[in-house]
Amino acid sequence: MPDKETCVISLAGHNVKKIWVTGALTSYEPGRQGDIIRIADPTGAVSFLLKPHTLDILEQNDLTPPLFISITASPEKNFSSNNNSGIRWVIETCKISTKEDRDAWIIAAADFLLENLQKMKSSLHSKDVEPTIRDAQKHYHIQDEQLKFYAELAEKALNVIKEPGPPVDPGKLILSIIKNHSGPRGIHLDDIYKYSRREALPDDLVKDTIRNLVSEDEVYQPAPGYVKLL
Repeated sequence: MPDKETCVISLAGHNVKKIWVTGALTSYEPGRQGDIIRIADPTGAVSFLLKPHTLDILEQNDLTPPLFISITASPEKNFSSNNNSGIRWVIETCKISTKEDRDAWIIAAADFLLENLQKMKSSLHSKDVEPTIRDAQKHYHIQDEQLKFYAELAEKALNVIKEPGPPVDPGKLILSIIKNHSGPRGIHLDDIYKYSRREALPDDLVKDTIRNLVSEDEVYQPAPGYVKLL
């Protein structure tokens, strides 16, 4: 069975038992022990193991790249590796996000990284060093050049952030979905939810918005479960 106490020592000397990542979903591939997804930020990409029960209200079809998603994941010993010394990151929670969510994550992650890089730099030239930081120094053979490299990565990530655009208007978005994806009978409600989830709109908000559009005579229901533009 997977070791529930598996942790990873970070560059800053933290014992990491869980991570939070928000980025662009770039691929989704089926696997024997779970599906493999790759999430990218401006500095690179990481693969994660996604087990079916993790999706909760989402379905596999909802996670079609390109898409912004936010996940939490924990490290697990990878017993399929040749020497049983590797780890893999197993997703615990998964939800669809927006570019604004991704940008907020970049800012939070970069601030945290830069703060800890500064602490590590100070510790390199100090005799009084915390044991966990000393372990990280030895494990990663940390030098000033490495710390500078990771600081430059943080700055690179921050440089991609632009001023946020206008917030998504749920009514306009749903009308656009109905217009672009309707058939002769209109569009089924389940399909509206599928497309709106890709814009990180909660299902309850979508349901209320559709009800308002019906009451405002923007759309009508030609058959149970279907919606069509008037």
